[in-house]
Amino acid sequence: MDAGDAWIEDLYQRYGPALLRRARTLLGDEAAAWDAVQEVFVRALQAGGQFRHEASPMSWLYRITTNHCLNWLRDGGRRSQLLREQLGAAPLPSPDGELSVAMREVLRLLPREVSEIAIYSYVDRMGHDEIAALLGLSPRTIRNRLREFQTRAQSALGLTLEVAT
Repeated sequence: MDAGDAWIEDLYQRYGPALLRRARTLLGDEAAAWDAVQEVFVRALQAGGQFRHEASPMSWLYRITTNHCLNWLRDGGRRSQLLREQLGAAPLPSPDGELSVAMREVLRLLPREVSEIAIYSYVDRMGHDEIAALLGLSPRTIRNRLREFQTRAQSALGLTLEVAT
């Protein structure tokens, strides 16, 4: 086992369960969550030399996981739309609750940065300053992006969401 393999093995042992929970929460599908975690560690191995230790390994891996899951949701939405157009069929019902499905749809439709910030705020319960530091943005930008998320989510879901501070 070379140093790169040992590094990834250590990351997997330490952070794999947390990343699986994150992917399961975002995707709502056990098999897709496992696939996502596997893909995250493949990407981490490929990008290992690019990790600059400016953030913790957990923050770095969470960000890769979040982005991968958002891409998966967007791609899945595109595939579903193409399938509906080709077959002229309505989407199949999901085993998840309606709110979870609707929230994933809102996340899928928003720009990646807005979705990512919403996940850090509502799923991870991070404050504006924490999110700003993680993403290299100002707290004001974080507030503005969360307002955008709130507006879209409220109109799509008929909910009132409070911004975490």
